[in-house]
Amino acid sequence: MKKYGDEYDVIIETIEKMDIVDNHAHNLVSINSTFPFIKCFSEADGDALSFAPHTLSFKRSVRDIAELYGCEKTLNGIEEYRKSAGLESISSECFKATKVSVLLIDDGLEFDKMHDLEWHKSVAPVVARILRIEYFAEKILNDEIPNGSKWTLDLFTDIFATKMKSVANQVVGLKSIAAYRSGLEINPNVSKKDAEEGLFEALSAGKPIRIQNKSFIDYIFTCSLDIALSFDLPIQIHTGFGDKDLDLRLSNPFHLRAILDDKRYSKCNIVLLHASYPFSREASYLASVYPQVYLDFGLAVPKLSIHGMISSVKELLELAPTKKVVFSSDGYAFPETFYLGAKRAREVVASVLRDACDDGDLTISEAVEAAKDIFKNNAIQLYKLQKLVGSSSSNDDTPHDSKTLKANVPEQGIVFVRVVFVEASGQHRCRVIPAKRFYDVVRHKGVGLTFAIMGMTSFTDGPADGTNLTGTGEIRLMPDLSTKRTLPWSRQEEMVLADMELKPGEAWEYCPRETLQRASKVLKDEFNLEMNAGFENEFYLFRAILRDGKEEWIPLDHTPYSSTQSFDVASPFLQEVNAALQSINITLEQMHAESGKGQFEIVTGHAVCTSAADNLVYTREVIRAVARKNGLLATFLPKYDLNDIGSGCRVHLSLSQNGKNVFMGSNDGSSRYGMSKIAEEFMAGVLGHLSSVLAFVSPLPNSYDRIQPNTWSGAYHCWGTENREAPLRTACPPGIADGLVSNFELKSFDGCANPHLGLASLIASGTDGLRRHLSLPEPVLTNPACVKGLQRLPNDLEESVEALEKDAFLKEFIGEKLVTAIIGVRKAEIDYYSKNKDAYKELIYKY
Repeated sequence: MKKYGDEYDVIIETIEKMDIVDNHAHNLVSINSTFPFIKCFSEADGDALSFAPHTLSFKRSVRDIAELYGCEKTLNGIEEYRKSAGLESISSECFKATKVSVLLIDDGLEFDKMHDLEWHKSVAPVVARILRIEYFAEKILNDEIPNGSKWTLDLFTDIFATKMKSVANQVVGLKSIAAYRSGLEINPNVSKKDAEEGLFEALSAGKPIRIQNKSFIDYIFTCSLDIALSFDLPIQIHTGFGDKDLDLRLSNPFHLRAILDDKRYSKCNIVLLHASYPFSREASYLASVYPQVYLDFGLAVPKLSIHGMISSVKELLELAPTKKVVFSSDGYAFPETFYLGAKRAREVVASVLRDACDDGDLTISEAVEAAKDIFKNNAIQLYKLQKLVGSSSSNDDTPHDSKTLKANVPEQGIVFVRVVFVEASGQHRCRVIPAKRFYDVVRHKGVGLTFAIMGMTSFTDGPADGTNLTGTGEIRLMPDLSTKRTLPWSRQEEMVLADMELKPGEAWEYCPRETLQRASKVLKDEFNLEMNAGFENEFYLFRAILRDGKEEWIPLDHTPYSSTQSFDVASPFLQEVNAALQSINITLEQMHAESGKGQFEIVTGHAVCTSAADNLVYTREVIRAVARKNGLLATFLPKYDLNDIGSGCRVHLSLSQNGKNVFMGSNDGSSRYGMSKIAEEFMAGVLGHLSSVLAFVSPLPNSYDRIQPNTWSGAYHCWGTENREAPLRTACPPGIADGLVSNFELKSFDGCANPHLGLASLIASGTDGLRRHLSLPEPVLTNPACVKGLQRLPNDLEESVEALEKDAFLKEFIGEKLVTAIIGVRKAEIDYYSKNKDAYKELIYKY
């Protein structure tokens, strides 16, 4: 056995203390169930089960359970302890040790005296359902046929699809046991004639129905794939070993090639369960070459020997990306199975990752990241659990206490939770909930809010005319628990971003976060692309003085761009901002003094645009709050002083496909402008809609006081390569080959924009470019103000709104009602500030 040094302790510590997502398990049973406890240790049945106590995994597992319970280290000793302690007690012990924060249950495996899904919420904070498709189909056929009709394939298909669609929003994934019935060599083009014959064969055998005909199973499988695609649900597939009902020869995942190669299903994520043992290498290969294939290693862990478990997981990771491997306990019937699965998975993965470091495959930090991905982050992304879990995306790996979770109480010392949202005018607002009420009620049911909120302006708390929004009607602010953070400047409070929903689970068409998520989904579904964003946050810092008995805010300093003196003055404040951002897992890349008096810039790292928008909201919150804490005032207003330089929130955008930046062109000299064809089309769409986009990213009349020629803000309708006077600029940062570009920058985005709506408008514009295969005009390589005949971008908000009103594509893509509300708010802003010329000065307190 290898000897590991202290440098590997961080891997072990990370894995041991972190909460985990169990992506595949089954229901627990009552303590007096007839299901034999010895099945906890083996897949065998009948006479073969009598040999289970002579396996390596049995002997090891009995010791593991006995040590947890402090009882006699025999099967009989454990069973006596179970009976005397009771299910609630042993479940508490096992799940407290397991530290499972999310439990995904396939409830299609029936046991005697089995508990329902709701019961399991007493042992895990989040419980969600995996729907077993064959069991679901059998239940339909076992029910009475509606209206006295006779079964036909068309009737079955209609009922199956209707019922599955009715529950699709209540599950997080599907599951198939085709391997147990007819094998994995599934025909994606099975004929209706063969499928109907299979249906009649199942019916002729009598009730209870057990579907075994291959053609009918293949048909059910492909119908389920269609529904999975419609609802963006992954599908789990049993592969590899199991009980003797299964023909191991037909459960090799290589048999799935016909499904995997079928373009109709190329975007349906498939999870190969149980390490596909003994076909782990085959599974690893499939995950490496098919973007939709993910791997799970439950059942292989803990049912194999130590060597077998380590070998199997190593084989999975020989080719498979660590971003595509997920943990499960494959726990079932007994809480001890969950404990054994989690305990051994932690030990095995730690051993495998340490060996990978020892071999030079991974660095320590890469191994830590892989561990977090395997045990939690991959499953959260794959099953879209962000709204169900708390603090997952922040990598908060502090173990939960099961009693605390069961009681649904906040972390110790938390007094308030701020439910934060950003409305159409770009103002940050929040509803503050006492912690106990938040955890008892609001995190599940949300908090009420008026329809009028998305019609409010920067100058008054009432809906603007023309928005079609009034005080009549109420939405729910539903916390997205994946965004929950402890306030760095007030440790007794938490903040969480919220979605606007008509009722829990039903999005409101005006919701900014949902709009960005929907836009991102279109980009992903149509082009398999994700837009990434990183922001440059410019802001002014003021200090208060008394003048004629009145408080007045003046710039913190008067030094020039990148001044060392300016940084000295602001360093305590900036150090605290840096620490606060790090504490909520927002990457800060650089900071410096800007050209304005008391002006600074903080650059945050890029992320997938949905996360980038959330991070921008929190970045602004941190900067303003830390300023207040230090007796300062920070403002992101674009032009607080018409005689000083303006503040923007320039955004850098790139495109990725399967995790790879595809914005860059080829370094063989064949790429136009150093970017890929995809990048050019996307950027051409943004350029084409830029006048309309300004109504989203430059939302105030004051925004246009900043967008002026010769101020590096992009006043003309053009693009350029490393041209800081162009509104769109392609960038070639250090590390990128000469002549290639990695992203492009939009200069018009400012600190008053709702980041979710702003990024949604950019995705919409880029998508139009991709659909129509648009091309960019020639870049402007000089100061645009000196180029004769070059079109000016809108001089004011009114011109931007006029452009948006005429932009049929953006209206349809983003939503007619939401765009109408945006236009109504903007027109109210135009009217008010045209009549109140100095009113913009008060906006330093709002932005």
